[in-house]
Amino acid sequence: MSENKTKTPSGSGKKYRNLIIRPFTYIRHSVGTESVVILVLLGIQILMLALTKSFSAIAVICAAAAGSVIANFIDRKCTFLKPQCYFTYPISLVQGIVTGMLIPETYPPLTVFLITLLVMIIIKHFFGGFSYSLVNPSVFAVAVLWLAGAYLFGQIELTADMLTSRNPSQQLIETGIFPTAAFDSSVTETLNNAIFSLFKVSIPDGYASLFWDTHSVIPAFRFNLVTLVSSIVLFSMDGMKIVISSFFLAVYLLLIRFVSPVFFQGIPFQGDMLLALLTGGTLFTATFVLNWYGTVPSSLNGKIIYGILAGTAAFFIAGCGTSPAGMAFTVLLINFASILIQFYENDSNIRHTKKLVELSLKGDC
Repeated sequence: MSENKTKTPSGSGKKYRNLIIRPFTYIRHSVGTESVVILVLLGIQILMLALTKSFSAIAVICAAAAGSVIANFIDRKCTFLKPQCYFTYPISLVQGIVTGMLIPETYPPLTVFLITLLVMIIIKHFFGGFSYSLVNPSVFAVAVLWLAGAYLFGQIELTADMLTSRNPSQQLIETGIFPTAAFDSSVTETLNNAIFSLFKVSIPDGYASLFWDTHSVIPAFRFNLVTLVSSIVLFSMDGMKIVISSFFLAVYLLLIRFVSPVFFQGIPFQGDMLLALLTGGTLFTATFVLNWYGTVPSSLNGKIIYGILAGTAAFFIAGCGTSPAGMAFTVLLINFASILIQFYENDSNIRHTKKLVELSLKGDC
């Protein structure tokens, strides 16, 4: 602790003490720091796209990012936002990249740019932007783009025979819908010998490739291993974010495992959780989309309820996996449910505050 003494401008000789306490302790990282970290992690995904020569996907991502950043620039000029709010540009860049990651690479970049620009401006105008938005701007833009060109998103058809089998994902791998990488056999053999043999189980060929790169036309669905590592980094920065994502994944995968066979007359309690986890952008949604600022409850109980509702909604909207826009519409729907949860939280906080004030007044008497 240091002490500074300064004289008043009037020269009266009075001295004031400015106490500075170091080191400062923060309970979480700033929004600016988080946005930079997210940009780095998303940048790794874009690098992977470049290494796999998916330049059309990069063009779509750049178009969405440009639309989001320009929308933020227009909003700042129209609302005369203070220069100190520097983090709005990194945040808008994150929103744009996430939007582009959830759009198929076959979508015309110019259309992506114009719709993203328009949606972001409308959301910022009506809700105030950043954490004031009632819905995630990225998934709202994706929903509009899906409505404008649903045929561009494509769909992996799951036949009745696949859904009634034990491992639909294995059939999709064997038919070549999910390509197998050259390293798959050696990696699978190593994993089986070193890890899975301890539990007296083994994984078949193809799952290592599915985890590494699904080759989907939607970039967010491709690099599951990179997304998983990114989730570890983000959740280590803010441990509360893992609450929503973990309950979301747990409920969704458990419903896939135990309930989905009932709907499709499959093998009881043998739903394909790996198909649901690795093919519909589930990991990407849990990592980069579901915990967006302002769209989630603030209390622990609220986050748990939000995660459970999100997992349940994903089961009915995204289904057993491979849905091109199911997760985006899941988040969009659950954002509206969050409004009710936050309303209850605010009401509960007001009642708790009144009770504390009444107890304080009784104590003074």
